[in-house]
Amino acid sequence: MFELANIIFQQSFNCNGNIPLSHYFLPKRGKNLLKKNVEPGAVPVVAGGLKPAAYHNISNTETPVITISASGANAGYVQIWGQKVWSSDSSYIDSSITDNIYFWYIFLKSRQKQIFDAQTGSAQPHIYPKHIGNLLISELDEEQVQSFNKKVTPIFEKIFQNQKNNSVMEDVKNSLLYKFFNDY
Repeated sequence: MFELANIIFQQSFNCNGNIPLSHYFLPKRGKNLLKKNVEPGAVPVVAGGLKPAAYHNISNTETPVITISASGANAGYVQIWGQKVWSSDSSYIDSSITDNIYFWYIFLKSRQKQIFDAQTGSAQPHIYPKHIGNLLISELDEEQVQSFNKKVTPIFEKIFQNQKNNSVMEDVKNSLLYKFFNDY
């Protein structure tokens, strides 16, 4: 389904330009959360990896939210979440920064390689909000961006619903496997 939103994006926008993304906004840096301070809950803690580092009981973002891993082997990895998260070792973009989350997610995913290439640090790679702010984009027509975002919102809502359904099914599967192997 993401591919459909991406096709609409590619047909609607020529994002090659000379205006830094920081002209529009900068991502916020997440707030460190030590393992010992995690209170068990359902909120993913987004650190430097591809999967949540833990699950906490509160968030520091709104929904939907884009996260960009800040350090480690996956520094610069761009993800979108259909739920609130705790952004830890990552930067984030949520509705407190822009209302056009889906537009910016697709733009950033289209620049994924460029973001990875911007990593600094030899022992431990890092990506900071300023690296994202240095990405170049063309002058944007705000109405066109809002229209696009409105058009693809149902696509992303369906993606998020499918992810929830998959998670529920995974939990059911694990529960059944546990029951099956522990009953014998």
